[in-house]
Amino acid sequence: MVITVKCSAAQWSLLDPAAGVAEAFSSGAAAFDAAVGRASAHHRRTGQGSTVRVEALGNSVDAVHFEALPAAAAAPVSGLHPAPVA
Repeated sequence: MVITVKCSAAQWSLLDPAAGVAEAFSSGAAAFDAAVGRASAHHRRTGQGSTVRVEALGNSVDAVHFEALPAAAAAPVSGLHPAPVA
């Protein structure tokens, strides 16, 4: 998933494909922090890769990327069995 932080006409917004709408922010830093939090949460929840892209002045850069976890690591835990106490 790619979450985009965009500056257009001095207005910062966050474009989250999961939300489907742009969310306005008062600063680029606030938008970036929110985007990183969402990308991290998506990665923790799904194990899939996620990226934060920043677009401004006609340029873009992928600023943060969370790598997808291997299939075995991404599988949900089906049951916990604590070790016996000696």
